[in-house]
Amino acid sequence: MYAIVLAGGVGSRLWPRSRVATPKQLLDLVSDHSMLQETIYRLTGLMPIDNIVIVTGDTHATLIYEQLPELSPENVIIEPSGRGTAPAIGLGLQRIARLAKAAGDSDPIIGSFHADHVITKVEEFQEVVKAAAKIAEEGYIVTLGIKPDQPHIGYGYIQRGELLEKTVGYEAYKVVRFVEKPPLAVAEEYLATGLYSWNSGMFIWKLSTIQAEYRQHQPKLSQQLDTIEAAFGGDAYSKILDSTWAEMKSETIDVGIAEKSQQMAVLPAEIGWSDVGDWSVVAELIAAQNGNEQGNAIIGQHLGIETTNSLIYTANQQKLIATIGLDDIIIVDTPDVLLVCHRQHNQDVRKIVEKLKTLGLDKYL
Repeated sequence: MYAIVLAGGVGSRLWPRSRVATPKQLLDLVSDHSMLQETIYRLTGLMPIDNIVIVTGDTHATLIYEQLPELSPENVIIEPSGRGTAPAIGLGLQRIARLAKAAGDSDPIIGSFHADHVITKVEEFQEVVKAAAKIAEEGYIVTLGIKPDQPHIGYGYIQRGELLEKTVGYEAYKVVRFVEKPPLAVAEEYLATGLYSWNSGMFIWKLSTIQAEYRQHQPKLSQQLDTIEAAFGGDAYSKILDSTWAEMKSETIDVGIAEKSQQMAVLPAEIGWSDVGDWSVVAELIAAQNGNEQGNAIIGQHLGIETTNSLIYTANQQKLIATIGLDDIIIVDTPDVLLVCHRQHNQDVRKIVEKLKTLGLDKYL
């Protein structure tokens, strides 16, 4: 197998720890390693590290080299600017096609993964990817669906249809539709039917299958990617990459390919998955590891009186944070910013980031 790991983006809902220069995927938010490192370590149980390609922005490449010195720099692909996951995956596919050709593999199985996901059941993850690879061999694009345990409104959903096949203990179903983040009442209905999975954004496919889907559903993007690939190895490659990229329309792989494809299959799985998209999710993960009787999630030194269900997170291990009479509160302390908000409003942290941009306070971004 081969893998593309998407490591772009900033993670604005995890500000002030996640910044432009140090985005969430490069931070040790919930373990001793960054989420990118954890992602790579999971994948090396399935394939050699030389088969893993990371797509990221130029500002993050140096940190990636530092965190993963064992990875070939040629496998860190720099996208000139953010254009969504469909163009980014397209660049990654080009690198993998060259790697596979050099290895004598004309039509490899490839997985697309995100660098900012937490997966606590690593062995189960590896087994479900192997099962998905078997189904992908038959020409399906397989997405890993996460079995929901609550009516979460922060995730997209996948509705499954007929059973396609069973393989090594897993069942693959035809995808009926993808649904964007629903309101709570609708999410509760989805959970009750038992026919919906959370959309993890992870895909497994054959190279020939995904290339055909790009040509069918994103013909202009496919042509632009072909232009870039044709220039590879030449003196004008960087110039052609930049100029072609600047003309690209932003597009996600979900909207651009998955929602249009007739080859979609979903494989529901329980792998301890979490899309670490906001501070409330971080609080849940930390509390599961070392929470206290009051339901608090603590990183750093904290003294609390009548403080419950709160996240207290400080990067300064010499600093004590004392709280009195708090419930469902998020406190994130960094050297230059202190964030305090109610957990109900943790999705609104990105509004602070937007306000900072409007006010020109870039030093805090």
